Amino acid sequence: MKYSIHIFVLTSLAFLLFSCTKSYELESKDAGEHGYEVWQGNFIVQDGVHIPLLFGVEAKEGTRQVRLFSGPELAHWSYWIDRGDSISFQSGLHSEFKGIRQGDKISGIYIDGVRTKQERAKFEVQKVEKQETPFPIITNPSAISPIGTWELNFGQLKDLSDSKELLRYNIDRVQTFDLYRNGNVVIGKAYGAGGIQGFDGVMTSDGFICSSFHHSEPFLIEATFIDENTFDVEITSTTDTYKAIGKRKSQTIEDTEHTESVLRGIYLTLKGFFRW
Repeated sequence: MKYSIHIFVLTSLAFLLFSCTKSYELESKDAGEHGYEVWQGNFIVQDGVHIPLLFGVEAKEGTRQVRLFSGPELAHWSYWIDRGDSISFQSGLHSEFKGIRQGDKISGIYIDGVRTKQERAKFEVQKVEKQETPFPIITNPSAISPIGTWELNFGQLKDLSDSKELLRYNIDRVQTFDLYRNGNVVIGKAYGAGGIQGFDGVMTSDGFICSSFHHSEPFLIEATFIDENTFDVEITSTTDTYKAIGKRKSQTIEDTEHTESVLRGIYLTLKGFFRW
């Protein structure tokens, strides 16, 4: 009996070790989950550039939550303030959406600032039955697979001696990011200053295009493949345009959180096993 338990434990550990090394597939968050109203549209930033905006609002009376989504990440949650045709909600510590509702459409401004609130962008959204990919899907996307981990090189980083810039999130501090492709859809996570940043989009004929909302900053990311392991990328925010080069670091994506969780489980199992 004792040897049978030993074999069972060791077999379980072997399975856990195998599981902790497998790659994973990212999934985009669904703004309509748990009965949320889905609102989808765009920021309108410098030079009229549109950056997708997606959030869900609790479909109930009284105090309601609003959740802003960015690819596989929940970027922010706040409270939906509805005063007749006027709506507003916070986005991070110092940012806020303010708009006028006309039926199933809302248009307004996105403002930011610790002391002096300044308009960062206009926005327009519409309530929809189901969230959809914000970018048009083309019939002949690039054959290059973006799946894997990439390193970004922005060259000279932005000067943060200006206190206004120091308090804002600057995407040029991102070091690496993971990409996953499912058909024409691209989903990813970026890592660097300010935690994990989610984004999603689609493949294009020569690369991919995606968007992100992180630390109260919307971004449009347009990449063009140079070869299978390199791409040029231009990133547009409400006030800046960043240029960078992406270099492929690996072909697979490791789920770090999953791996750490499994290893922690193995440690506790071994600890209990040897005590036993």
